[in-house]
Amino acid sequence: MEAMKLLPLTSRLGVALLVVVHVLYRLVPAVCPWICLIPGHALSGAVWTLLTSAFLERSPVGLLVSCAALSLYGHIFEPRWGQREVLRFAVVCVVASGIGSCAFVTAAYAATRSETILFVELSGCSGIVAGIAVAIQQAAAQNSLGLSTASSPVGWLVGESRKVAMLYLGGHTVWCLLSGHTVDILLAVNGLTAGWIYLRFYQPHSSALAREAFGDTSEAFAFASMFFARLQPAVDGFSQAIWMVVQAIVPPSLSQHSGSSSDLNAGSADQQANGYLPGSNPNLAEQRRARALQTLEERLAASPGPAPKSEAPPTSSTPSNQRIADTV
Repeated sequence: MEAMKLLPLTSRLGVALLVVVHVLYRLVPAVCPWICLIPGHALSGAVWTLLTSAFLERSPVGLLVSCAALSLYGHIFEPRWGQREVLRFAVVCVVASGIGSCAFVTAAYAATRSETILFVELSGCSGIVAGIAVAIQQAAAQNSLGLSTASSPVGWLVGESRKVAMLYLGGHTVWCLLSGHTVDILLAVNGLTAGWIYLRFYQPHSSALAREAFGDTSEAFAFASMFFARLQPAVDGFSQAIWMVVQAIVPPSLSQHSGSSSDLNAGSADQQANGYLPGSNPNLAEQRRARALQTLEERLAASPGPAPKSEAPPTSSTPSNQRIADTV
């Protein structure tokens, strides 16, 4: 109980919900269809299961992993992001992972015409945990976690490998295959993708140099950076192809910044001409850096400078010369 009191409010609420729903499932197994995400039911109106399914861990191992992840999530990110942003990111990962999983199952049903596919049961906190892994990897790339790699196992894992998202996804996949709940892999995959998209393009930031900025445009947080080095070239080529398809369908307005409209249009046109992914255009990044430096220089010039130090009036002679003059 003392350890629970040390956790932030969001972590305590998440852990409490996981424990309560798990105990309810153990006592009344018949409640599962009302909590689990069943694509056929969700498409028929049971949309609340997009949220409730995230808090049903049917195995004690999954419950322990999810509770540990939520505790770590609140401990690291609530002081940095605030409660509202922590809750918003969690809801984005849960809802997007559920919608993506339903879309995949619906496509599988359209291809196979097997009605049993529509009524598979998806549950678990893996969508949130995968998103948390992406957020930890982003913070590790920015060297802003504040975890000592020498004294903390989590700090060593993050600082040395910086592939937390792929490590979790691989471990979760193995666990799902061994436990027989292979369909739950969809929640983790879609949660990881949704978490990266939100952090890359849509998470709002406020700074002294810009009134409002969105996402993380650094190369260290590119989608391919989440994979191991041997897989990165293939993933980068695949993501470039996907982005070209997206550009052909949707206007390239994913990358937002606080510059003028002319700068935004110029950056978008340059992205289209060179085929850059949003946020990865070096020319646009250089323009943002120049604007930031110009704003900083203007603010430093406008701020009042320190008061000049009073200087002692110069003496016409040294003390020894003064004594000689008095003697004469």
